[in-house]
Amino acid sequence: MLLIGNTVLIRRTCQIFSLLVLLVLSGVTLAEAHFKHVGKVVAVGDLHGDYEQYLRVLKANDLVDEKLKWQGGRVHFVQMGDVTDRGPDSEKIIRHLMKLEKQAKKAGGRVHVLIGNHEAMNIQTDLRYVHPGEYSALINRQSVKKQQRYIDAVFRSMVQRQPDLADREEETLAGLEKKFPPGYVEHRQLWEPGMALAKWYARHNAVIQINDTIFLHGGLDPHVERYRTLEEINKAVRSELGRGGKPDLTVDQRGPLWYRGLAKHSEAEERVPLELMLAHYGAKRIMVGHSTTQGAVMPRFEQQVILADVGISAHYGGSLANVVVDGDRVYAMHRGQLVEIPEGDDIDAYLEKVASLEPEGSRLVRYVKSRSKPED
Repeated sequence: MLLIGNTVLIRRTCQIFSLLVLLVLSGVTLAEAHFKHVGKVVAVGDLHGDYEQYLRVLKANDLVDEKLKWQGGRVHFVQMGDVTDRGPDSEKIIRHLMKLEKQAKKAGGRVHVLIGNHEAMNIQTDLRYVHPGEYSALINRQSVKKQQRYIDAVFRSMVQRQPDLADREEETLAGLEKKFPPGYVEHRQLWEPGMALAKWYARHNAVIQINDTIFLHGGLDPHVERYRTLEEINKAVRSELGRGGKPDLTVDQRGPLWYRGLAKHSEAEERVPLELMLAHYGAKRIMVGHSTTQGAVMPRFEQQVILADVGISAHYGGSLANVVVDGDRVYAMHRGQLVEIPEGDDIDAYLEKVASLEPEGSRLVRYVKSRSKPED
């Protein structure tokens, strides 16, 4: 039994050491926000801790070999935020993305890991959506002791502020044990501002522009009097996620990590300000995650907006699609097949095509069938 425990501890220690090494090796600041003359871009929306689906996207787009090393050459791969939460393997995905960043850059390509609202939430201690498996994956032989020390410290602090809690010690401690399970302390040691994963994400961008396409997680609100430069947006987000940063733009529901208007607002409300904003940035389209579709990559406003969050993770049903921008054409890589996304608003034929690639009874199949039903 002791041997098994030691083996688990050694393995976990090696994993943490490997993560720290990757953090050191990937220490180049990724502050550049504009990329021109890029031939091909592969973009994927929210992964939410689903490592297997993440690998399926990489393999479907020929970005990695059988050893999961970069083979995408000069392709730019964009992960559009929300690697974390809802699934158990966020850290596993992040560690692999760290490796791919270095490998892709060496090959003349790039891996862009954008900041999503869930990364910001983890850094800012909003842990409502952390999957229990995230904590479990960090457990080692010292975890229970760390948990108890942490809970004792929290309890003492609570009693100082509210002395009557001392009379309900057993009940209060039981609640704290549920709130702070084994692995919680180790999670915070990675995600607190200034710590390993928080520091890594705080060197990344919230928004970038590749050729004539803007990529970000939530969206840019076109209903503002003055548009910030992409560099200004990124600087503000990184500052708020750094040690001592005060949340503002990163928690604003109309900010770049949260805005849903591009996915939800009507054409009458959004189209004109959207066109003015795109002209300001010299862009043709804007691509966003965050707002989950019915299982297909969805164009809006004659392809001026592309919705890339198809619900890839098991939590959302395991749809499997991403976006490919190749020259002037935009495609969905839908379950391993490349399907061109129409520029017009008539998308029935496109939806029928991608639905035909789906297993019967999937969320997308049900959605397409509902669209084709005649009105009463």
